[in-house]
Amino acid sequence: MLRRGRQLLDHRMGLFSKTPKPNPRITVEGIEIDFNRNHEWWSFTYKGTEFCSFEHSFELPSKAELDAILQMAGSLRPEMRTRLQKGLAEWGDCKLDDGETCSVDLTDYAADRTFAVCWSGGGSWGDLGVEFTIKGQAIVDEVWGD
Repeated sequence: MLRRGRQLLDHRMGLFSKTPKPNPRITVEGIEIDFNRNHEWWSFTYKGTEFCSFEHSFELPSKAELDAILQMAGSLRPEMRTRLQKGLAEWGDCKLDDGETCSVDLTDYAADRTFAVCWSGGGSWGDLGVEFTIKGQAIVDEVWGD
């Protein structure tokens, strides 16, 4: 440690390191959208659901479109849960309703109006995640991975 004036400096404090910059945030119609610099993705929460996009440029859907996405995801939730129960049974001790989270990926939404509902983080799931791609009120793809 060095004493400089009244300040006590510890050489491990990173005297010359930069303070990390906060992630950029924009607000559109009351929706706060963050860009995560470390992982290069956009995210926001709307009506209690986390949304994200991994494109460098991001086109925010209108509130009417976001409401339609939430309604469509909600109507397909029973089918997703049935598929999750069946798939989790094949992964051993994994179970549904174990603290998992659900988010919506809008990466392809501007281009072709598809979105993905992503399930992950269940206590017994480890790093397992499941993504259901939705287009035109139907699940068109299902991807499991860890």
